[in-house]
Amino acid sequence: MRITERTDADLDTLVEVLWRVHTDGYPATWPDDPRAWLCPEGLLGAWVAVEDDRIVGHVGIAVPGPGRMPEVTRLFVDPSHRSRGLADGLLDAAERFAPGPHIRLDVTEETPAAWRLYERRGWRLTGTGLADWSKPSGETPLLRFYAKRVG
Repeated sequence: MRITERTDADLDTLVEVLWRVHTDGYPATWPDDPRAWLCPEGLLGAWVAVEDDRIVGHVGIAVPGPGRMPEVTRLFVDPSHRSRGLADGLLDAAERFAPGPHIRLDVTEETPAAWRLYERRGWRLTGTGLADWSKPSGETPLLRFYAKRVG
């Protein structure tokens, strides 16, 4: 496994990986423009996980607006490549790059494997609340908010 800085040339392959991840539930709603979705406002950096010369995962760090805390965003791993330490490697890259002293992330309550990963890595639950988006069913998911000291 290698973690490398993402390039624009990676985006088409990442959209394909994202589609496979989406069939497993993330993101809840397929974006109108998945390439743009991979490049959210305030993106500071992004990395890809490469295994057997194939891109199989992604993570980014973004500051979503003025005065906001940096956040881990767009973390995903191809379902056929999970449980191999790829998410850990991607989070390592994001945590090393993130401007300190703290970073944040949120995750849905219904994805315990994801929030267990964050808790195992020292992320602290800071609260819960309803998302500002809805699933295709119209349901508004409950989010778990996490923070970690990195600087």
